[in-house]
Amino acid sequence: MGNDQKFVFESMQDAESIRKYLQAVMDGLGKGRLVVAAGREEFVLQPTELLTFTVKARRRGGSGRLALAISWRCPEEDAPKAGETLKIEA
Repeated sequence: MGNDQKFVFESMQDAESIRKYLQAVMDGLGKGRLVVAAGREEFVLQPTELLTFTVKARRRGGSGRLALAISWRCPEEDAPKAGETLKIEA
């Protein structure tokens, strides 16, 4: 693993801005290419056909957290795993 790279961006956003980011992620997944950028830093990602989707939700007192993660490996390393179906509703 000689060339590890990492991109991190965190900021306060309103719900509509986040909705637009999520739409861009959906569009990028559909095209097989995602570009994330901030300032001079830019990452181009090319997700494979088989992805791992992780959802974590937590509620504590008056605050909540929803963490979404999408990951993949090179095709030769993909190992499909049976799992339950996720349901997300508005």
